[in-house]
Amino acid sequence: MIFVAVGTQLAFDRLIKYMDEWAKINSEKVIAQIAEGSYLPKHIEYKKYFKNEEYIAMVKESSIFVSHAGMGNIFTAKELMTPIIVVNRQFKLNEHRNDHQADGLKWMAKLKGVYTATTKDELFDCLKHKNLEIDESISSNNSNAISNFIKQTIMNS
Repeated sequence: MIFVAVGTQLAFDRLIKYMDEWAKINSEKVIAQIAEGSYLPKHIEYKKYFKNEEYIAMVKESSIFVSHAGMGNIFTAKELMTPIIVVNRQFKLNEHRNDHQADGLKWMAKLKGVYTATTKDELFDCLKHKNLEIDESISSNNSNAISNFIKQTIMNS
């Protein structure tokens, strides 16, 4: 199962449309958190929001986590050892007030187990590779590794 999350602050209809298109032509189940988006998917299961316990369970059970470029989701994916594909909101598409997420993708792509995409084709290419690498050095049982990951993230930004 692929889990998709757009965050809680802004809609991200482009990502949901991409994943709906993916689900239409692929057999893997897709479940999404769509927030207040106006696009309602036809080929994936969705909720506007999940309770925290449900959300964590979805990330944990998923083979791939597709997310907006939110650091909380990257930390969660790494802690639960789930590969994550990060798609940024784009200023030029009126999805955000600036391009800070695009800037962040540059260093996010350097992190083990974190994949990035800015277009539908890039996203679909990532999704085609079912054996995405994870970072096994970080888990909920290894607080030093999580701390080191945070330090690495800050130093690379």
